[in-house]
Amino acid sequence: MQKRMQKNKGFSLIELLIVIIVMGIAMAVGMQWMGASVDDFRRIKTEREMVTLSSAIVGNPDLHSNGKRSDFGYIGDIGAFPPNLNALYQNPGGYSTWDGPYLPPEFAQNTAGYKFDEWGKAYVYTGGITITSNGSGSAVTKKIADASSDYLLNSFIGVIKDADDSLPGTIYRDSIDIKVTIPNGSGGTLSKIYNPDSAGVFRLDSLPAGTHPLEIIYIPNNDTLSRFVTILPRNKSNADYKFADISFPSGGGGGGCDSSGTVILRPNGVGAKTELTRGGGCGANWECVDEVSSDGNATRVRSSGSSYLTDTYTLIEPPSSTCNINKITVYGRAKKTTIFIPGYIKPVIRIDGAEYEGPEQLVTNSYSDYGHEWAINPSTGQAWTWSDIEQLEAGISLSTISPVFRVDCTQVWVEVDYGP
Repeated sequence: MQKRMQKNKGFSLIELLIVIIVMGIAMAVGMQWMGASVDDFRRIKTEREMVTLSSAIVGNPDLHSNGKRSDFGYIGDIGAFPPNLNALYQNPGGYSTWDGPYLPPEFAQNTAGYKFDEWGKAYVYTGGITITSNGSGSAVTKKIADASSDYLLNSFIGVIKDADDSLPGTIYRDSIDIKVTIPNGSGGTLSKIYNPDSAGVFRLDSLPAGTHPLEIIYIPNNDTLSRFVTILPRNKSNADYKFADISFPSGGGGGGCDSSGTVILRPNGVGAKTELTRGGGCGANWECVDEVSSDGNATRVRSSGSSYLTDTYTLIEPPSSTCNINKITVYGRAKKTTIFIPGYIKPVIRIDGAEYEGPEQLVTNSYSDYGHEWAINPSTGQAWTWSDIEQLEAGISLSTISPVFRVDCTQVWVEVDYGP
């Protein structure tokens, strides 16, 4: 009987200690995993909230009305970045153009919570282009824009014609006022007055992103053409305007060209070739290179390997003009990603179904501009015409000698040089 009891004895003290230690380790690992999961959850929620705050400042680009972007947030109403996050919920000081709150309805339930991250620490935002969360112990930053100028210093090109499609010419150019009204950055508005050139072309500059009233006034008859212009960030827009009941006598004195200048055309769509790969947060190749101010590696097209790969893009339409075109120059802003291998770029144009390359150029390790000019249309051998420019595609070819390292291009644009 004594022997049977000895065989059924319980755990020894050492065995119990081992079990307790193993359980402690398992619990510690579990707690550590749970802590990491909670931190990951907090980070995700914080990042999502920072996106919401960013949209409140610059607007949601996916909201449209009548085919045009309709939401430009705080900047669209005020013409400046907010001084702090509180300005997204409360008028910062009797601003007449403030039309908030700019935050979604769910934020109304906790009107102070949007200022804090998921760790309960206040976001760092003082009116710049970034929002930062430091609650996790390391900085989590949301970039609102690549540069403040992307949203505050845009341009618009328009052309004004009469009812017969005649241009004002040298005689009537001074009889037309173009007035655009924009938010002045401090809660009021500012009206800017421009006059067209003899070809009817006018250029509005230093415009904040948003939808702004535009008036084109023919002074002799006090006749006003009222419209709205939608100014997109990092984009040069253009449009034609036409008086319904006004005629410029004799075509405005022949509509001659009395000024020189440069028109910049940027990509606005897919061209005949799309061979380069995308880098960064752009949905299509042309969207990687269409910005007015370089965003560096944020959006770019790229290539690796010894064979040249090419992208060509359609371009925004140039304004109507009677001026002569002196030359066009195609630019690409590019760099290579290592000092150990060479990288190359060729500016490219495509017109009348044929492709023409500029000379091969060696690129450096930092972003620089590489261009090539065409004084005449290579397809016709004649001077460029404005109808040629309307049909033009432009782009770049990139190459390296390595399948690993790349050449990146972050911008492509065309400069059209014109004059009398």
